[in-house]
Amino acid sequence: MKGTRGAGFPYALLGTWGLTRLLLLLFVFKVFVFPGPDVTSDVSVIYQGWYEILRTGTFPLDDVTWQYPPAAALAILSPGLLPFLDYAHAFFLLAFVADVVVYALLHYAGRRPGKTLRGAWVWVIGVPLLGPTVYARYDVMVTAVAVAALLAGARHPR
Repeated sequence: MKGTRGAGFPYALLGTWGLTRLLLLLFVFKVFVFPGPDVTSDVSVIYQGWYEILRTGTFPLDDVTWQYPPAAALAILSPGLLPFLDYAHAFFLLAFVADVVVYALLHYAGRRPGKTLRGAWVWVIGVPLLGPTVYARYDVMVTAVAVAALLAGARHPR
């Protein structure tokens, strides 16, 4: 499993990713209750409140908890792309999609000649250690952009 194109398909990697992400989704959608405080409420309370303000074309200027760069508004506004879901469910689903993108990028990069799947394994094992917090924060969306940029830069250095 050196990660070359000639090697077999890494079913263990994909299976581990699928199982761990299914569990994360079951926790954020509250099919199962994760022990400890409910981290998903921030999405429906704080992020959704910011969403309502951002939709009007302004930033939450009077909210001391908004301490993010302007581009963070894109992640907060993104659940509006799925108007058939409530805000929190759309947010969790988009965070999951960002996770899929990171996994796919790392998997693709690791299968190239001379590369390994170690980065993909770190992602697959590391993300679930964060618990449902990973899908209840917009950090995974930003991470997808960062991973894409790093892999593009590594592939096409100046």
